[in-house]
Amino acid sequence: MRKLIWITLLFCNQAIGQITGNWHTAFSVAGKNTRMDLFIDRVGRDGTLKIGLPDVPNFEPKIIDNSTILKDSLSFTWESLGLFYSGKYYSNGDSISGNMKQSGLEWNVSFKREIQEVKKVNRPQEPKPKFAYEIKEIEIKNGKNIIGATLTLPFGRSDFPIVILSSGSGPQNRDCEIMGHKPFWVIADYLTNQGIGVLRFDDRGVGKSTGEFSKASLMDFASDVEVCYNYIRKNYKGHKIGLAGHSEGGMHTLIVASRNPKLDFLIQLASVGTTGREVLAEQQYLIQKKTGKSEAYSKANGMLYDSVTQLLMKYDKTIFPQKVLELITRKYESLPEDYKKEGTKEEFTSIFVNFLNNDWGRQFMAFDTKQYLKKIYCPILVINGAEDIQVPPIKNQEGFREGFSVQSKSLNKSIIILIPGLNHLFQTCKKCDIMEYGELEETFSPIVLKAVEDWLNNPILFKKH
Repeated sequence: MRKLIWITLLFCNQAIGQITGNWHTAFSVAGKNTRMDLFIDRVGRDGTLKIGLPDVPNFEPKIIDNSTILKDSLSFTWESLGLFYSGKYYSNGDSISGNMKQSGLEWNVSFKREIQEVKKVNRPQEPKPKFAYEIKEIEIKNGKNIIGATLTLPFGRSDFPIVILSSGSGPQNRDCEIMGHKPFWVIADYLTNQGIGVLRFDDRGVGKSTGEFSKASLMDFASDVEVCYNYIRKNYKGHKIGLAGHSEGGMHTLIVASRNPKLDFLIQLASVGTTGREVLAEQQYLIQKKTGKSEAYSKANGMLYDSVTQLLMKYDKTIFPQKVLELITRKYESLPEDYKKEGTKEEFTSIFVNFLNNDWGRQFMAFDTKQYLKKIYCPILVINGAEDIQVPPIKNQEGFREGFSVQSKSLNKSIIILIPGLNHLFQTCKKCDIMEYGELEETFSPIVLKAVEDWLNNPILFKKH
């Protein structure tokens, strides 16, 4: 699911140098300290800026295209995070000092020169050549956009099923890369080695896919899945073809499945079984609680998201901001003191409005899984990790169980599986909070991989009756 990234940057000491070179500061994400690196090469039109996050395992420094580097100043926008920085270079103390902005909040930020050790973590599941299957790099048109994708196909079979993977919230590449993990690459490698074809693709605006991620709605993302489905259906006639969505990606696949009656199967991995707004409100309580916030703080956070999303469903884009400010003003004094420290009434209002008052936010909050399930007749596999705090498993599995169409329930082809000890990314977890994702070596549970394989290879799955 999409997450606001709360960042508090810490003021740093100064040293002597020039604006080109390497700069470093520290910040906090979800209450846990991490760090940021800037790598500046040249100034003016030829200047380049890379950003590194040394506390995110195996994170490769990212080139920031939207940057301006002058002899005495620096500004950049990291669009996928909604993060903006503008600072001035002070040669006497060799610091870059300025303001960082995100989600309506603003901080004073200074960078200094200091070597930071890059954290490297073992990823034993990441596939390595040589590969015993065919790999095709393809491009698929969706209107003016191009979707870059990889299709892996098993050797030695002509009747294999093909599954199309759809990633969750946030801009993801075709490997669904997050915190040094590549779960979709792991899934594709495993399934293709077991005789199942897999298509995975870059989200729009990421990798080799064109378009603007930040301006896309839920329906836009679903259309990207649908053109991939249509491509496979057209070019691989006679194969059983299905979709597998993780988290918000499950919502995209539900939309597509509801309007494509020839779809052969559907897999929902940690997906929404209730409504978008229910999941958001519940996760906003659970995530804060798991990161060590007080019960009062966590409840206040969940309550506000619940209340604000109700307003979102009631008022249009022009009226919504004022209604949110009125709500925050009424409730502000009764909020826990540790919660009020996060911002003023105006800052809270800005965060909610920037996050939700757009096509994506409105479509996500209005999403009701049962409205799509009743139009889906193919077999459905639903899998959740019992320790998931982003899409709480029990309530969402119950939503699927109650919403299955009569056809999808037939002959017990549609099944629901809850696996103990797994988080939202299907890793075997210990603390089971969000920040642990990058600390764990396991990318994707072998138990889940085997469950998907067994279901797809079940002889009754595609048997006609």
